Amino acid sequence: MKVGVLMGGNSSEWEVSLNTGQTVSEAVERIGWDAHPCPYEDDISSVIPTLKTVDVVFNALHGGEGENGVVQGILEKNGIRYTGSGPEASALAMDKQKTKVLLSRNSIATPPWLFLPTEDATGVNSEGGKITYPVVVKPRADGSTMGVSLVKRAEDFDSAVALAREFGPDVIVERYIPGREITVAILDNSALPVIEIIPTNELYDYQCKYTTGMSQYECPARLTGELAEAVSSASERISSLLGCRHYCRVDFRLNSDGLFFCLEVNTLPGLTGTSLVPKAGGAKGISFEELIEKIVTAALKNG
Repeated sequence: MKVGVLMGGNSSEWEVSLNTGQTVSEAVERIGWDAHPCPYEDDISSVIPTLKTVDVVFNALHGGEGENGVVQGILEKNGIRYTGSGPEASALAMDKQKTKVLLSRNSIATPPWLFLPTEDATGVNSEGGKITYPVVVKPRADGSTMGVSLVKRAEDFDSAVALAREFGPDVIVERYIPGREITVAILDNSALPVIEIIPTNELYDYQCKYTTGMSQYECPARLTGELAEAVSSASERISSLLGCRHYCRVDFRLNSDGLFFCLEVNTLPGLTGTSLVPKAGGAKGISFEELIEKIVTAALKNG
């Protein structure tokens, strides 16, 4: 079987994508399939002819058009089967504002937030009041914690917003939830074991995500059986609510009272040596090769 591995792209996460694509390509070869790496930097049309010759495309892009539904739409227009969520779910999950509104409307806890569209410095709080410090300032639509800041003082707010706007005009200002960072990978609609992330930095930022040794991970996370089940069940519900398919990852903050708050949903989580989905799969006895095989098989069935 020929598997095209689409990677690189033109987003701020191109380097992460190249790492994921290389790791996936090597796994595809170990499985016994033929990997066809398809990196691009500017225009995806440059690799469409190659993608049309393979049996399935493994979408190893991250961020930007590779994760917001644009590339997914192009692949579907060209009749190309691919892994990961479709255009609508991808666009919804990438848009943190729309995701948080959807979660709130369905009684799923998410940290209170301000939405600062374009150059508006005041924003509108969906909860009806201003958010007090500390807050997390982040771009509306980017990943890998690009442009994200933890702001503890009012005097640091403007610079944090300016940083976030380097990655897009619209900004989310979210109440910081003290506690633990946990995440749940969803594989073919079912939750894998919960992971707790213990970063060296105060935030689980780009450096902690992609630098070996900058974070520790506990999988399964040290949670009561009841709490682990609640988080897993919520993750499956959130994935279904957004319309995700094949695999995704749902990120939470867990406070000292045992309440968990959904931060966002990642429809194309990283698959590098430090990535979380392979760690969760490993905790359930799923090797990296088996993980890739399951994702590709799911795409062949319903992609």
